[in-house]
Amino acid sequence: KWVTERAYENPKFVEDIVRDLAVALNNDDRIVWYQCSSENYESIHNHNAYAFIECDKRED
Repeated sequence: KWVTERAYENPKFVEDIVRDLAVALNNDDRIVWYQCSSENYESIHNHNAYAFIECDKRED
């Protein structure tokens, strides 16, 4: 219940969720590589929303 209520208080697009997580992971020096994806199973549209990001900080 809490998760659902929190989601309604702070709605986000899948790309925003992935971007926010990427910012946090990029700022953490312990993380050298990550992959993150999010998918919203649409009930209104005929398609789902999907976002993906991958980062390898060792390549910078």
